[in-house]
Amino acid sequence: MSEYRSIKELVIETCISEGEFPSYEKITTLVLQNFPNSKWQKTHYAWYKSKIKTGNIVIPGFNSDSINQNDVDDSESEVIDTIEASLSLEKDLHQYLAQRVSEIESGLELVEDGVEYQIDAGRIDLLAKDNSGKLVVIELKAGKAKDSAIGQLLGYIGCLNLEKNTEEIRGILVASDFDQRVIFAAKGLPHLKLVKYQVSFELHEIT
Repeated sequence: MSEYRSIKELVIETCISEGEFPSYEKITTLVLQNFPNSKWQKTHYAWYKSKIKTGNIVIPGFNSDSINQNDVDDSESEVIDTIEASLSLEKDLHQYLAQRVSEIESGLELVEDGVEYQIDAGRIDLLAKDNSGKLVVIELKAGKAKDSAIGQLLGYIGCLNLEKNTEEIRGILVASDFDQRVIFAAKGLPHLKLVKYQVSFELHEIT
């Protein structure tokens, strides 16, 4: 069992004991030892470094000036780059599948204005009809889908059920992977399906 209640507590106590902000390797080793199921990434390390340097996370007796501002700037840039890359991937995925919706499920066709379809609950990524003419709400996630994605998708389905006065609307969640709780939830919801995508690259020699 971990001696720390949270990763934040681990980071703070390690800063105090080290007298400086620890290296990525040091923090990562401690996180994996104490929180083996954590989704810890380098962007989390960068986030903590930035928050401590700017005083958003206060550590008693710790001199935040010991953190080089250039390191913080680099860390923030890394976080931004990661976010932008994720958004870019989701946008590309959205555009690709909007033109090939039948690859998600055979027989699917987009309804009119079915890309970013606006309803009271928000914007549905893709709205289609299946072979039997039933509406299918499609939610796309770049990367791994967390359980919050299930709530978002069910919210869209529920809202659309009311707007269309029907209870026969299905949902499909498309992602590169799924949290275990998402898989368990989908198994208990017969009108919900999970579809996993994979990104592949082909290399062609030019010169």
